[in-house]
Amino acid sequence: MQKNYFKIVIIVIILAWAVFSQDAEKAASEEKADFKVIIGEWIRPDGGYIVRIRDVNPGGSVDAGYFNPGKINIAEANVSLWKGLVKLFIKLQDQGYPGSTYTLYYYPEKDALAGFYYQAAIGQTFEVVFLRKKVE
Repeated sequence: MQKNYFKIVIIVIILAWAVFSQDAEKAASEEKADFKVIIGEWIRPDGGYIVRIRDVNPGGSVDAGYFNPGKINIAEANVSLWKGLVKLFIKLQDQGYPGSTYTLYYYPEKDALAGFYYQAAIGQTFEVVFLRKKVE
């Protein structure tokens, strides 16, 4: 069952990137961004990692938490606008995560954060997708 789940996650990521590339052009035409739209809990389906955005401050700093499954220290978290997309940057600073970063872009049509995770300890970058956790 876990093997099938992994295949599904890979297919979802590939399809998401195909759709997101088209959506990025449309989103780039928007001038104003509502940074608070990223407030909520986001789950990375390929590993259960969680980004919890509690608030976005007017200056662009973000009150965020990162969990895998325990809490991982965030050294920096901020939001900005990049080509019409809300861009979330998170820098981790904890054991096993020294200087690792997430650079994520919000795609409103999919209500998803997608982008890149740089694992500093091994010097590799991975494409990642976070989906908003549905309130039950």
